[in-house]
Amino acid sequence: MTDMLDLFYITIAGEACILALVMVPLARRFGLRWGFVDQPGERKIHLHPMARCGGLGIFLAFALCLALDLVALRVSPIRSLIPSQLTPYLPNISYISDKLWALFAGATLMMLTGLADDRFNLRPGLKLTLQILAAIPLVATGVVVKAFLPYPWLGALLTIFWVVLLTNAFNFLDNMNGLSAGVAAIALLNFYLISRVSEQYFIMAICAALFGALLGFLRYNFPRAHLFMGDSGSLFLGYLIAGVSTMVTYYHAGVPTQLPVISPILVLGVPLFDTLSVLYIRWRNGAPLMHGDRNHFSHRLVALGFTPTQAVLLIYLLALSVGLAAVNLRWLPWTGAIFTLVQCVAFFLIIYLLERTAQKKISG
Repeated sequence: MTDMLDLFYITIAGEACILALVMVPLARRFGLRWGFVDQPGERKIHLHPMARCGGLGIFLAFALCLALDLVALRVSPIRSLIPSQLTPYLPNISYISDKLWALFAGATLMMLTGLADDRFNLRPGLKLTLQILAAIPLVATGVVVKAFLPYPWLGALLTIFWVVLLTNAFNFLDNMNGLSAGVAAIALLNFYLISRVSEQYFIMAICAALFGALLGFLRYNFPRAHLFMGDSGSLFLGYLIAGVSTMVTYYHAGVPTQLPVISPILVLGVPLFDTLSVLYIRWRNGAPLMHGDRNHFSHRLVALGFTPTQAVLLIYLLALSVGLAAVNLRWLPWTGAIFTLVQCVAFFLIIYLLERTAQKKISG
């Protein structure tokens, strides 16, 4: 029965992947036709104009997958194929529809914001305002960070901050072929595993659909890129993953410690590490915080001697290692949980020490 449940979600992921294999090339043609193009430049690694609206293809594949599945649930022959664990939960869709619509509305706004930015280069202040607006439907429908916070308003503010932070983190991370999409896919896999233990079957469906759409996109973006996801993809991904990570239940009665509530920080440790480290470097150098440069985590690995593909694969491995540690927190007592957190911090300290050593040798 367990295998049937996972097979059901693998089918959803496969459906989304097939849709992405169709939608992403159509998005590329749309981008080239209507000027959504990234031109070669000083900070660019490509030599020819590239369509940068692959996010539109990811979004369409994801949305169509979920829409088709919701319609399919009304067909009796298909309903009979649904695993028995899910059948009692199907009537509950109406009870959480407001939260799902809020998540989808904000994700759509972020995709359209990114699409407009890819074409017209929106002002940072306007993008920030739209990111905050996109978080409001989540707060209004009760999708807020709880984590044992004493006041509801504090959870609402923290949710808005979390959405804005992750939306920009995945935008920052989109600086090499396959990087942002691959790290997002790994994060979704980990959130799927955490949700599975909590029996959050609707969240599992969202994770599976977006995971599959990203796999389809990566066919055209890694290791060699035929197009870029653009801000339409990175802002959409960051927002949706922020929303999903807020909706997942990490703690319930019987869990040995309260530490699983920090699981999303570990699962998303790579984009957070990249964002915080690059902002620190810009601040230290007196550069504008929101001005692009080549000081990102991936760029620093390339400076150490990695090829871009090797750098991306190493970051994948780091994201998977830290994310799986977060999945395991639910079962660990205090001692084991603290050791796991120390281990995760050690991963990033090793990266930091390697970078510092290399920088000293280069400067010396």
